[in-house]
Amino acid sequence: MAKIAEWEREFQVWQYSVSHSMLLLRSVNVEGFETRIDVLFAAVELMHLQPNCARLEISEATSAERGQILGDRLATELPGVLYLLNGGEGYVLARRCSWHEDLGDHHAPSKFGPLRGTE
Repeated sequence: MAKIAEWEREFQVWQYSVSHSMLLLRSVNVEGFETRIDVLFAAVELMHLQPNCARLEISEATSAERGQILGDRLATELPGVLYLLNGGEGYVLARRCSWHEDLGDHHAPSKFGPLRGTE
């Protein structure tokens, strides 16, 4: 697995849009942090994750890990990258993962566009 990003702060599932297959994880500016971080997974095919996590590490699964987690048939049939969360405690199969850090609060719109619940 190849680490993509890591933050030592609490994140929570903020929103999932079925119509656009987008998953937004958010860490708001609480407990000594002045910034907010939004992590967006786009074109989500599968996900398995807890609603909250004390920290967030995102890694890209190797081909072997992908086959082990998804099974050989799904690993070859489903498009996207398998992103492992916190060493494999959870995962998101999506086409893209992006993040943005700013000074917004929990009600401020996301840089990723007008997502319901972030206005």
